[in-house]
Amino acid sequence: MSTSCDLAKKLMEIIPPSMNWIRSEMRSNANEELTVPQFRILASIFRGNNIACDIAKVQGTSQAAMSKMIDGLVTRGFVEREANSNDRRHFHLNLTDTGDIFFKKIRKMAQNNLNEQINSLGKSEKDDLARGLAVLEKLFLSAMENEN
Repeated sequence: MSTSCDLAKKLMEIIPPSMNWIRSEMRSNANEELTVPQFRILASIFRGNNIACDIAKVQGTSQAAMSKMIDGLVTRGFVEREANSNDRRHFHLNLTDTGDIFFKKIRKMAQNNLNEQINSLGKSEKDDLARGLAVLEKLFLSAMENEN
């Protein structure tokens, strides 16, 4: 039986490459349309992080650089700015219908490629994966709730 320390170490070894694979799949499908940072902005907005300065902090960029990237997304019709009634210096960012459709299309393509990988597993491995994902969801969702 694995200890909590062993499991924590294994998670730290497996999760980052897993996320890198998913990001790589999504970026490779969007590389003609967007830069990597722009795609990451769409992903942030899709997940509900819709304040430019917060996205800039997560991505490790300046607010000026973030503003330029967002300008490009607005110009291309992927994102719209909505004035914040509480603070005129900050805007809420929303995906336009075009941006939402584009992001979902790219995500679906990556999901289909991941589906091919999962199809190569046997039934018992798929069952193990399903149980493991349920545990990860419980673990990380409860951790995120404790932060808020």
